[in-house]
Order: sequence, then structure tokens, then C-alpha cells
Amino acid sequence: MHTPPGERSAPNARAALATLPALLLTWWQTRLVWPFFSDDAFISLRFSARLLAGDGLTWTDGERVEGYSNLLWVLLCAALGATGIDLVDAARLLGGVATALGMFALARALRPHDARTTVLATLPPLLAASTQVVLGWTFGGLEGPLLFCLLAFGFSALVRAIDAEPTIAAWPRSTLLLASVPFALACWTRPDAPLWVATIAAALALATAGSFGKRCARAAVFAALPFTAFLLQLGFRLAYHGDFVPNTAHVKAGFDASALPAGLDYVMNALRAHCGIAIVAAVGLLLGGLHRATRPKVLLLALPLVAWFAYLVAIGGDHFPGRRLLHATVAPLALLALGAMPSPPRTWLQVVAASILVALFGALGVERARNDAQTTELRGEVWEWRGKVTGEMLQRAFGEQRPLLAVDAAGAVPFYSRLPSLDLLGLCDRTIATTPEPAWIATMRPEIPRPPGHRKGNGRYVLDRAPDLLLFSNPPGLPLPVFVSACEMEYDARFLEGYRCVRIDLGLREILPEVTEPLVVPLWIAREGRSGVQRNGDEITIPAYLFGAYQQPEPIVRRHQPATADAAAEARVTGHIGALFAFLMDAQSSAVPAADGRLQLRRTTHGTSALRLPLPAGTWEVAVVPATNGVVVGARGEKPGRVSIPGEGATIDLELQTTPDAQLPCCIDAITLRRRDR
Repeated sequence: MHTPPGERSAPNARAALATLPALLLTWWQTRLVWPFFSDDAFISLRFSARLLAGDGLTWTDGERVEGYSNLLWVLLCAALGATGIDLVDAARLLGGVATALGMFALARALRPHDARTTVLATLPPLLAASTQVVLGWTFGGLEGPLLFCLLAFGFSALVRAIDAEPTIAAWPRSTLLLASVPFALACWTRPDAPLWVATIAAALALATAGSFGKRCARAAVFAALPFTAFLLQLGFRLAYHGDFVPNTAHVKAGFDASALPAGLDYVMNALRAHCGIAIVAAVGLLLGGLHRATRPKVLLLALPLVAWFAYLVAIGGDHFPGRRLLHATVAPLALLALGAMPSPPRTWLQVVAASILVALFGALGVERARNDAQTTELRGEVWEWRGKVTGEMLQRAFGEQRPLLAVDAAGAVPFYSRLPSLDLLGLCDRTIATTPEPAWIATMRPEIPRPPGHRKGNGRYVLDRAPDLLLFSNPPGLPLPVFVSACEMEYDARFLEGYRCVRIDLGLREILPEVTEPLVVPLWIAREGRSGVQRNGDEITIPAYLFGAYQQPEPIVRRHQPATADAAAEARVTGHIGALFAFLMDAQSSAVPAADGRLQLRRTTHGTSALRLPLPAGTWEVAVVPATNGVVVGARGEKPGRVSIPGEGATIDLELQTTPDAQLPCCIDAITLRRRDR
């Protein structure tokens, strides 16, 4: 019988109405961690930005490496960005819309058609909104909300199909194909989404009555579109990026039995943090499993959940705060809580009882979500916004020179600097990603964290690439190596002799709205290169900020190994750390941005700072730019303003001196040397 259009639209209107309480709760919850935005989200947005700029799906110039693992998210962010929306705002908007649509799908799964069922339909979205992962990651910039939305629509379609026709063998193929569309899109959203497809297909086969062939046919029809989507992306990956898997998989993937305890701990802690929705889902699982009519629905929801939790155990969990990998479980958990009940409540008393149950455990979920230690970590994670300030400073200071910037944190700083970049952890670099973990990492001091995705590196390769700028650890950076690539660089003479740590004082900067803090960036700069000494025949230009910069004399971090029995060596390292600490605390000689963004050397005291520099033979006239009264440069033992280099050339200590005649503070751009004879 034909259904009038008004009656067809009524369930959607009621589902939208049933979603409103959950949206209000989500808005209130997410305010707690605002403006958290993950650094890895900036990696994805850099791909979006470069795609919009005509540079393709690339993170930097050169080799095309799939440093993202969320193709659909990258493309959707780029599409919003093409309309003129700021990409960070685009990612937040996409996360909010996807979350709202996912909650609408959860409400729609219960087929609300009157006041009683509309009240009932509010409960799954409210359970979803009570979770920590929705609180922390709705506006966190990564693809979790989109995956939640797609799985919500997919599982909702399956639940509605079972409610309409409990015998899966009687479903028309169109029902299976339509239900599989969101899962096909999920395969373009995360590379591990095919696990959901495989386990749902297995559940469909198990729940279908009939012969083995008929069971397999049901599973094959459902898996056809997702498998096609998987093959299409695989073909694109091979043709465009030249690899079978995302580059991120080389960094993070791989079974390691030693990771199982950490993975189990991750899952158990995640369930405790999400105990509200987990407990109600367990009740739905128990009630639904006791009745033959609802067992197929329970199987379709529970089997993929079990497989996903087993997968999280196998990979050792995740190091991000807020349990972002639980985003995929929210939709099936919420539907298991109510959608798997043997029959919907038939009276208002039953609806009120179900509402009270959900309210109690939803409130427990909210309390756990807001007070969990990882939520506190989300609230305190603002270093990405220090990265924004740092990246913008680098763009203004070095944008014209286009130096190669090497970073541990490959998100905010490269995104805002827009400079050619090298990812020291390998997420966006195939050579580092495919370099085996070094043997020495197993002997690191136990208190040094080694999370997945942070154990790859290749110091020799990095120095072969000759980066002009090095920024270690999270912005604004640390002066000493932290992760593998930088730790290995300590043992390479090219680093010890060729790089200087420059103390860049940005003064008070607004990190968050109405929140300012002093920001000092310890940036390693290659002495020779696009950001260092420029040699052009008989003229040499030296950025003034290299004078007085810190040179590391020997390995100090020493790959985070335990202290040696060599007392003299330990004493030397202690002395080096003291000297480095004094350098960082010395605000009397710092690099500061000029009005146009260029970095200048600012001196606030009288004194001398030096730079060791190889010079060709000849007589060189030395000048300070701009010429500043009381600021002179020369070689030790020679008259300021002139340097004589005999023979085949020599390495000298060039000294910059602010005499008592200098008016302080003074700012110096550069030192120039011009050869007058050979």
C-alpha cells in the first residue's frame, strides 16, 4: 500500500526532534575541552591545503607520501575550504555536523512515530552524547565524528531492516546494498574500517537461515560495495602514492605481542571511562540475547564490537588522550542498549522506566567523562596553539627563502609555516617510516615513554637531506633531542658542527583567546644554508642571530640510555646541560622578530659573542647591518672591521661586540663580509 509523503516524513521529523536533547548535551560537554584541536588534525589539513593550492594530495614538496589515514575527511575538509572557510573551522564544522547526523541516525533507528516512541528515541543519542570520546573529539579535528556518523547510519539501517523483516534470508538485495553504503564510505574514512565490514558480513552469514551458500551470498551482497570502495582506494594509493598501505601504517602497524598488555589496559580503561553507555549496552545484550527473535540483531551489533575491541588490544591501544578510537564503538553500543531489546516498551510506565535507567547511567557517563584524567589532559593540551604562533613566525621570518624545516610534531608548525618540511617521526616520510626500529630503543631508560608512532627514526638520512631548521619535540620546542631521529643526529659531526640553537624570544603572545604567555622557541638553524650563512663569491652575509647561538659539543641525551660508570663523562654532560640551561635563560642576547617578521639579534647588555666560521683566503671588510654605533665585528687579535685570512683559508672565531658606546637595547640584522683582495 502506498504511504502518503506526510506520513513518510513524520518519522524523520520526530527523529530530528528526539536528537535535540543529545545535541544540547553535546554542546555543553564539548565546551569543557574547547579549544582542543589535535596536532595530527593539522597534518590532515595540510594535505587539504596543498590540494586546494594545486599541489595535490601531498604533505610537502617531492615524493608523494600518504601521510593521512582519512582520505574522505581530507577531501571533505578541502571541499569546505574551497568555499572560503578557514580549514580549522571547516574541520570543526564537519565534526559538529557529522556528530549531529550520527545522533539523528541513532534516533531514527527506533522508528519514532508517536509521543511514546519519540521519547524512547531520545535515549540512544543521549547515551552517545554522554561519552568521553564525543566530549573530547567532536571538535578535535580528526575523522572520528565522520566515522561515528557513517557507522550510525549503517547500523541504524541494519536495525531497521531487522525490525521490518526479522528473517534476514528474506531481505531483498537492495536492503543489504543500501545498508552497506555508509560502510563503503567508512572504508575511505579509516583504513581499519574494513574490519567492521568483515565482521558484519560474518554476522549476517551466521544469522541467515539456510545453506552455507545462501549464508555466504548474503554476506557477499553486503560486502560488495565496501569491497569495491576498498579496491578503488587501493588502486588510487598504488597509482598515486606507490604503496599498498598508508604510510602511517608503516609507522604504527605491526603485531607485537609485547603490546598486548598495554592494549588490554587501554580497552579496560576505555570501558571504565565509558561505563555509562557500556553498562546499558550490556543490559541490552543480555536481554536481547535471551530472546530468539532479537538474537540476529544482537549478533549484528555485538560481534563487530568484540572484533574492534580485540583489534585495539592487538595494536596496543592508542596514545592520544580522550580514547579517540572508541568513537567507532559509540553507535553500536547505543543501539545495543535499546535497539536490541526484545520489544520496545509498550506503555508509558515502561518508557519512563527505560528513561530512568538511561538517565542514571548516562549521568554516570557524563560524570566519568568530565572527571577522567584523560579529559583533564585534553583540557590542558594547548601546545598546538603554541605551534600556530611558532609556525606563523617561521613563515614571516623565512617564507621567502623556503628553507627545509624538520620537525617532530608534524601538524601545527608545518601547517602554519607553509614551509617545505621533513617529518622526523616518519608519518609523512616513507624512508623514516620504513626504517626498522633501532636496537638501542629497547635499552632506553624505562621512564622514557615510547608510544606507537614515535619509535621510528633515521638520523643519518635526515642529515643527508640537510634541513635548514630543526624543531625538536612539541612546539615551541626543546633544545635537546627527544625522539629517534634527533637522538641519532647527536652522534653525527654534521649536526654537532653544522647547527646552532638560536633562542627566539617572541615575547608575550596570545595562545588562546584572552590567554597570553611568554614564548621562547629554541630553534636549531644550519650554520650554512637558506637560513644561515649566505656565500656569494666575494660577499658573505651572516644572520646576526647566529652570534652567541648554542653549539652542542658532544652527545648529551645519549639516546636516553642509563648513566655510564664513566664519572668524567657524566660530569661533562652535567656541565653541558648547565651551559645549555644558562643559554636558554639568558634573555640578554636573543633573536626577535622585526616589524616585517625578519629575525634580528637583540642585545640588551654590553659584551661579546662569537661565531666560528670557515673563511677563504683574502682580506675581508666586515660591516654591521644596519650600522649601529658601538657595535663592532672582527677577529680575535685584529682590528674590528677587517679580517685577514692567509694561505688556503682558515676557520676563525668572528666576534661581535657591543661596546660601552652602544645604546641598548640594539637590534642587528646581519653581518656582511666583502673580500677586497685575494
